[in-house]
Amino acid sequence: MTFRIVSLAPSSTEILFSLGMGSQIVGVTRFCDYPAEAKKIAKVGGWIDAEYGKIESLKPDMIFTSTFLQEKIAKALSAKGFYVVHTDPKNLDEVYESIITVGEACNKLKEPEILVRKMMNGLDKIKRSAGASRQKVYCEEWHRPPIVSGNWVPDIIRIAGGESMIKSGEISRETTLQEVAEFDPAIILMSLCGFGEKADKKFILQRPGWQNLNAVKNNKVVVMDDSLLNRPGPRLVDAAKRLGDIFNETEIGVDAG
Repeated sequence: MTFRIVSLAPSSTEILFSLGMGSQIVGVTRFCDYPAEAKKIAKVGGWIDAEYGKIESLKPDMIFTSTFLQEKIAKALSAKGFYVVHTDPKNLDEVYESIITVGEACNKLKEPEILVRKMMNGLDKIKRSAGASRQKVYCEEWHRPPIVSGNWVPDIIRIAGGESMIKSGEISRETTLQEVAEFDPAIILMSLCGFGEKADKKFILQRPGWQNLNAVKNNKVVVMDDSLLNRPGPRLVDAAKRLGDIFNETEIGVDAG
C-alpha cells in the first residue's frame, strides 16, 4: 500500500526515510533538510507556521507532527478531516515508542523494531566506551532567553558520559545564570534550535556574569549541530557519538570548540 504523506517535523521526516517511506512523502517543512532527498520535496511552511492551503492541495493520506509545539497544528488539521499522527516523546524510551507509532501508521511492522534495535545497540556501544568520570554539562537549546535542553537530551548526555543540568523527561525550560553557576558545568554545549553549527559562542561569552563560569574561563564552550541532538529520531546515535568525542577531548584538556 502506498500513501501520500506530509511531514511537519524534521524528526518525523528522518524517521520516515529510515523506515523506507521517503518516496511517499509529498510535503515537508523548510526545516526538513535530512536526508538530502528531503530538500527536494515540496515545502508547506515551517515548524509552527504550517501553510494549510498548500497541505490541502497535496491531498495527503496522513500527516505527521511532533512535540507540544505542534499540538495546535495537529488539532487544526484533524479538525479539517485529515488523519494526523502526533508524537510527543519526553525521554529516550518515548523516542523509541514514537518510532514504533510512526511505523505502525505506515503499516510497517518489522522495520521500526529493527530501527529501534539498531539505535539501542549503537547507544549501548557508546555507553560502554564512555569515560569513567562524568563531566557536568549545561546544554542550551535557545539563547534569548537561555533555555536548558531537557526531554531526551539528558539521556543522550548521560549515555555519552556526561551529567546534564536537568533530568531526563523534564521539559526544556528557561534558566538563569544563578542556576547554571550553582550547577557549575565543566562544559557548556550550544545546540541552538535551527542554527545547525552556526551558533555564535558570543551568545554565551558576552552575557553579563557568564564570563565568571568555570566552563567559560576554561574555554569549554562548544557548538554542536542542533539537528543531531534536538530531533528525536535515528540520528540521536550520531549525537551521542559526537558528545562522547567532545567529552573525551575536554577530559584530556583539548579545546573541543
